Amino acid sequence: MRYTDEDIEFANLILTDRENLDDAKVEAWMKDPEHVILLKEFATVYQKRMNIDFNRDKKVEFARLENTIQERKSRRMTLRWSVAASVILLIGLFVGRMVNEWRDLDEMRMLAETERIVPGVKAELILSTGERVVLNQQRVSIEGVNETGIQNDSVTGLNYTTAKVQGEELVYNTMRIPVGGFYQLALSDGSKVWLNSMTELRFPVAFTGEERKVYLTGEAYFEVAPDSKHPFIVVTEEGMEVKVYGTEFNMSTYQHGVVQTVLVSGKVGIRVNATGKEVMLAPKQMAEYSEKTGMVRVEEADPYRYIAWKDGEFVFERETIEEIMERLGRWYDVKVFYENESLKQKRFTGVISRYENIEQVFRLIEGPATLRFEVKGNVVTVKYGQ
Repeated sequence: MRYTDEDIEFANLILTDRENLDDAKVEAWMKDPEHVILLKEFATVYQKRMNIDFNRDKKVEFARLENTIQERKSRRMTLRWSVAASVILLIGLFVGRMVNEWRDLDEMRMLAETERIVPGVKAELILSTGERVVLNQQRVSIEGVNETGIQNDSVTGLNYTTAKVQGEELVYNTMRIPVGGFYQLALSDGSKVWLNSMTELRFPVAFTGEERKVYLTGEAYFEVAPDSKHPFIVVTEEGMEVKVYGTEFNMSTYQHGVVQTVLVSGKVGIRVNATGKEVMLAPKQMAEYSEKTGMVRVEEADPYRYIAWKDGEFVFERETIEEIMERLGRWYDVKVFYENESLKQKRFTGVISRYENIEQVFRLIEGPATLRFEVKGNVVTVKYGQ
């Protein structure tokens, strides 16, 4: 759908002048699911472009915003908002926030997309000697016995494009992301990696030789720099690897004995080590490898559902509460108990910011899923709703 200037301007007014709008008019406008999606996208863009005066040059600015929204829309799933509560969910997330809250966001809040860590726990870099470097949100240069020129930036993350090592041998570093963590990494060849919570990536400080090989446990999104002479390979402990030919894709090993690979663009090959067989993926396909069977299953998939985490969102499409709580547990570091086993099979559809307070997340799920969450410390009990 191509949004009209009137739609874009009304979304802007909801975000910036809600108190002066007629409630009935807003409610009527929000009944259109496409308007809800527009508002959500607009809110995301608005946060990133807070310093722009929208009244200064509306036509140019709206055109630029619309292009950004359309680009984001082309890379996301179109959620099937089959229940009215889903509209309420998005209203609560994006309309209910007062404009002053955004305007008062301090630097740490704005940097949350680069690093969101459970208090007291930080992402760390393990150098080739085993020395551990805690990664804080500050611009510093990191040097070890065997590696120099590593840059850590408060916004762009860890950067190895200027890193150097002594000699020709491969020198490895390891990024370790804890529960609730998120960090970005630029490898020496310019490839970019987004690392999700509970993830570990082992990689060379500088690539040499015929292959560019890294080792993954957890979940990461890769944007690989093209180089036909030096294939990029991601190795997992489950006995399979992904051979990349210049592309964007997401890999997850969270589920024990299973590796999921979702291709956004380009071309990748899923290679099973035991047989040497390689299965090629096309964009918008997912390959699921089972260590138990040694088989690779390929199916069509909308990539946005699997990559939204790197943009700060949880996307749930008719997922079971058990699956949802596993994802929330990795991010918020909580243990989950169920009043009844049947609660695990309840389903929920929605989009929720990963930077919401966990109790707010539960409030947004409770109504549509007819559940009740009780939180005591880091323990969550799931019960039937009233």
